[in-house]
Amino acid sequence: MTETIFVDESADIGLSPISKRLRPFVTFGFVYCEDPQNLRKRLRRILKKSHVKNKYPQHLAELKFYLPETELIQQGYTKERLRYYEGLLPNVRLRAIQAICKEATGIFAAIIDKSKVRDSWTSEQLGNFVFAQTLIVNIMNKITPSSPPAILYDKGRLSASRTQEFKKYMQNKDGYFQYLGLKRYRGILPPPIETTSALDPGIWAADIVAGAYYHKYYHKDWSYANALCSKAIGNGERVYW
Repeated sequence: MTETIFVDESADIGLSPISKRLRPFVTFGFVYCEDPQNLRKRLRRILKKSHVKNKYPQHLAELKFYLPETELIQQGYTKERLRYYEGLLPNVRLRAIQAICKEATGIFAAIIDKSKVRDSWTSEQLGNFVFAQTLIVNIMNKITPSSPPAILYDKGRLSASRTQEFKKYMQNKDGYFQYLGLKRYRGILPPPIETTSALDPGIWAADIVAGAYYHKYYHKDWSYANALCSKAIGNGERVYW
């Protein structure tokens, strides 16, 4: 089974004044698995049981740290029904975190403080930089795998043309770190692969990690991030800037 790193981001990476005010942080969740199949199976089982016991919205085909309220309202869910599911969400989150701690090899989170991002950067440049920088410096250089793992991230972050540019950016970043003598792992970093989150529970795990650390910084609630500490790669997180 191919070793895999799953990546997902929470919140809005937009850098407009209103976005900075309403969503002051963005977090990226990284989940490294030497054998991702067990994690996928366990998370699918949690989703199925949560649906059967009516503890999670039936229309959601994936586990998420935060419920997508707008999407669910469009599906016909009332505000009262959403409050019901939100009341049960902490238990679903903790069960997912327990599965991650049991089956994942390691986790890491990157946190962006939008108030400190330089004005010359676009949202795309920011996302690409944090994705690549964190992956190479804080994860690959720490886990030093014998061969680079597959890198899967949630589809939709970039357009088709921008996705190709992102792949080239990642390859150039890998080469740049090797040129500087800062690369601590063998082989060439493979181009990241887009996948549909609803189809791959590994992305659900990355969403849970991203959400746990967003919750820590935005809501000042450390409980979910602390529950993941046993699987932290290094100190488990990096704050930009």
